[in-house]
Amino acid sequence: MFIQMKSLKPAKSIKLLGGLAAGAALIVACGTDPAPLTAGGDAGSTAAQSGVASEAAINPIAASPVDATVGASALGDILVGPNGMSLYGFTNDAQAASTCYGTCADAWPPVLADRDFTLAPGLDEGLFATTTREDGTFQLVAGKWPLYYFAGDAVPGDVKGQGSGDVWFVVTADGVLITDTAAASDAAASDPESSDTATAEATPAPAAPSDSDGQPVPVGVSATEAGEILVDAGGLSLYGFTNDSDGQSNCDGACADAWPPLLVDGVELPRGLDPQVFSIVTRSDGSFQLKAGKWPLYRFAGDGGPGEINGQGSGGVWFLAGPDGSLLKGESAAASMAGSDTDSSAEQGSDSDTDDAEDDRGY
Repeated sequence: MFIQMKSLKPAKSIKLLGGLAAGAALIVACGTDPAPLTAGGDAGSTAAQSGVASEAAINPIAASPVDATVGASALGDILVGPNGMSLYGFTNDAQAASTCYGTCADAWPPVLADRDFTLAPGLDEGLFATTTREDGTFQLVAGKWPLYYFAGDAVPGDVKGQGSGDVWFVVTADGVLITDTAAASDAAASDPESSDTATAEATPAPAAPSDSDGQPVPVGVSATEAGEILVDAGGLSLYGFTNDSDGQSNCDGACADAWPPLLVDGVELPRGLDPQVFSIVTRSDGSFQLKAGKWPLYRFAGDGGPGEINGQGSGGVWFLAGPDGSLLKGESAAASMAGSDTDSSAEQGSDSDTDDAEDDRGY
């Protein structure tokens, strides 16, 4: 691999971080050949090359004129982006080349930067570089780790992606991953001002779904701003992936880290579930995934608790699953998430016409 160190000549005009890859190619790509790694070169407009949304559109905090700096978190000082949001490394990335694309990049947007990137004072420029992504954009690298945001982090200081799938970890200023996930839990539990702690205290845990005899079942129904949806035993929203063809799951590897499948113990349908709606599909690794209608069911790593539907519409291919096994992918369902009339959204949020709804259910 050819590595070109960034020149230490006087800085050129500082550029703002062009944007985040909030959505990438609608494919599940979990492995690529290593991309060229550079630590400097001719400056170029990342935003112009990628066409991705601006930083301000993703987070209202004003961006600073650097591509990476240091911020405080429950895990100590870590790398953060120009909007103050925590940055992560992915242990599946080999040789400083990103393997997170498609739906993976929806949940873990890469930190895009010009090749002539700018760092905050105090950071060692020699530890940073860029790697070229499949679409020709440049992703910032710290140490040997391409850097990412996590869609589930809401405010600076959040580290909700820490330890996700046991492959995603925050990064220190020295380009080292912090793999002690217990530290995050301990810090959150000891901080009375933590928004997560406050939410847990204010909102009691939802009752686990059960059948008519009071026996627990793996799936229930919950009302959300997008309408009634399927949820797992912990109350987390369940989604379907429109790239799953013929009822078979096409989400593995890094995709499954971002969208964990709803697994069951075997091929026999758990008691209490309607066989007219639910069935079981065998995954490529031999595990068994619950399916509603024709859609294998998934959680979203970016949902932090019951009632959250942060994955709705992600990449134009991920949608909430309705109680009848159809997907809530109408325009009104998306509009409800943006604060439109809840009643109207609940009424119209599922597939807009009967034929589409019937096709989505698969029966």
